[in-house]
Amino acid sequence: MKQEKMMPEVVLQDIKKPCDDCSIAAMQATLINSSSQLPLAPDTGIHLHHIIFFNEGVADLVCPEMGERFFGSGDARWTLRWNSHGDYGYKVKAQHRWDTVIEMMNDGKWEGEVEIKVLFEIDTGTSEVRPVWLDATGCGRSDVDVKSTIEPFKYTTPEWISSVSGILLDIAAHQHDGGIDMTGYLNGDQLCRSTQLYSSQTTEQHISAVGVCKNIGRIRPGDRLWSEARYDPVLHHLTIHHRHPDPVMASMGIYIGIE
Repeated sequence: MKQEKMMPEVVLQDIKKPCDDCSIAAMQATLINSSSQLPLAPDTGIHLHHIIFFNEGVADLVCPEMGERFFGSGDARWTLRWNSHGDYGYKVKAQHRWDTVIEMMNDGKWEGEVEIKVLFEIDTGTSEVRPVWLDATGCGRSDVDVKSTIEPFKYTTPEWISSVSGILLDIAAHQHDGGIDMTGYLNGDQLCRSTQLYSSQTTEQHISAVGVCKNIGRIRPGDRLWSEARYDPVLHHLTIHHRHPDPVMASMGIYIGIE
């Protein structure tokens, strides 16, 4: 990857699945050096802006006109685990088709070939997990324009009314640099605050981890879910290219163990 370069977003269709007629207990996406096959250290300046997986064989709970958004990650590179509180897993069928959307960035001086490595833990889980994807754009492309470069601002996702019943297994947010946190609400009460954590990189601080809420209650048909994302460009720098701030994201994945 060339230094100081933003890679255009890439859409890969009908990618290879890790298995057929199986259950995925955990997933993680990371960046590795193609030559050494070792993870790229943060101080290289290589960033996984975002990666989102779609299952075209299942309708999305929030946006049924599109394939199910079941995994997303960025620089936080968190491990999404569904079986911490029971025999749960994300179901994969032979007829399912997976697509993915990827964007990377290099704001350092390192050059070389980069690979995205996605790790899967396959289990015999018999209980189904369904994702609820709350996004500032609703059913859009997820990118939203920055509201300000000099003061804090917020985004609120559309409300989703639950059609399922189950356990709230795992909740985490995806934001870009400048993000502070994202808070999910259930029927008006705070459900989870997923905080963005920063560490020093080559030139400035970037998101390197994210707070995850696990096993925090139940949801029933008719319950209302939404979330609010906070950004503060004074506290944490936005990503700037050609003197203009890049669009940002405000997405929250809520994973339900279906009962």
